[in-house]
Amino acid sequence: MKKTLISAALLIVATFLVAIGVAEISFPESFLTFTDQEWLMEFWPKAYRYNIHVGLAAIIIATGICVPAYRLQKDFAIRALETLFRVGIGGMFIFASVYKIQDPHQFAVLVAQYQFFPALHLENLNNFFALVYPQFEFWFGLAMIVTPFVCESAFAIFWMFISFIIALSWALGNDLGITCGCFELEDGAAHDKAEAWTSLIRDLILIWPTLWLATRKHRSLIKVWTEKK
Repeated sequence: MKKTLISAALLIVATFLVAIGVAEISFPESFLTFTDQEWLMEFWPKAYRYNIHVGLAAIIIATGICVPAYRLQKDFAIRALETLFRVGIGGMFIFASVYKIQDPHQFAVLVAQYQFFPALHLENLNNFFALVYPQFEFWFGLAMIVTPFVCESAFAIFWMFISFIIALSWALGNDLGITCGCFELEDGAAHDKAEAWTSLIRDLILIWPTLWLATRKHRSLIKVWTEKK
């Protein structure tokens, strides 16, 4: 019991650090970030420029903390990590889909900024993609959380991450100053490449736990905790 409690405490700390890391990388100026805090900016005015560095450091530390948690109580750690990954990644995709489903026209404008389909002579796919892709994000994200089909959901989300990585790499390779459009639809104005870089880093990090989930057996989140080893 003592080992389980220590393992749980370590995983809680790791979860908090991952949340801070993802926030620092992808959601600057959110309540989970501190590189933009006034008290820090007073003696380090350029702290906000290091949000990606802080985010990556938090995720690396969190990964290191998971190691002793796993060694202390292997079965508990695996169950907890599967739960956290399914809820976190699934919830992220549901959240990401909401704005796109509500405003498919604006999302189509953002997709067009990537200039990917025209390069493949598939201009007609732009609007179709803008209508269908958010639905995939929503339903596979929901399935990840509420159904036992974790393998299929994770596999689909894994390939969505691959598509994001390809699109962002394309944008960066072609020096396109665009907004990602991942979680919030902004106007079509040009942006610098920093947002594309942060989105790419985030996706490269999150693709690994998604790939791990694709290897898990079929079971609901309830059975994750009630099913015997």
